Amino acid sequence: MISVDLSLEQLSISLRRLPTNEKMILWRLLDAEIDRAAIAKRFAEALKSIRAAYPNANEDEVMADILQATKEVRAARHGA
Repeated sequence: MISVDLSLEQLSISLRRLPTNEKMILWRLLDAEIDRAAIAKRFAEALKSIRAAYPNANEDEVMADILQATKEVRAARHGA
């Protein structure tokens, strides 16, 4: 067995360099291990927490804020 110490950033960079077919193989391997029920539960808990913290938030205003934040993040990532 070989052990290599890589940071998450180093691993991410290496994975991005893989050819598409190898990324797809990796995706299939990881996808099989995903616990979708656990992810759904975590999402529901986060949503419940947010709703409790902001009980008077207007859904349309929240959606507008989300869209604006997404736009800003994409602009920052892509240098737009």
